[in-house]
Amino acid sequence: MKIKKRIRKFFPLDFYGEDRGWRFVIRAHNTTEVLDALMWRSYLSVRRQDFNLLHLAVETFSYENDYSEGRIAEVSSHGAMMRVKMLGPVVNVSALNKAYVDKHSATQPFCSVA
Repeated sequence: MKIKKRIRKFFPLDFYGEDRGWRFVIRAHNTTEVLDALMWRSYLSVRRQDFNLLHLAVETFSYENDYSEGRIAEVSSHGAMMRVKMLGPVVNVSALNKAYVDKHSATQPFCSVA
């Protein structure tokens, strides 16, 4: 009796990151992009303003954010807990790599060789 083994599909693999309550997903489509996805997640958790993730997003995901007492001054003055529904971007690693190359090639002056 031959048993068919079902092949498990691991990809695309999503890595969730967060920066001050704002969440995003970095998506790796193959094994060569996994390490890049981990690097981008940690980089964007600290320096989210460097890239416009909403412009690079291929889709979005929804999540609920709880505003606790420490952040209540930003949202409300009544002292009540608030749950806010938000959308986060899903960005491919290849799009981030391309945006990085485009950004740094535009800032580097070209050297003319005579």
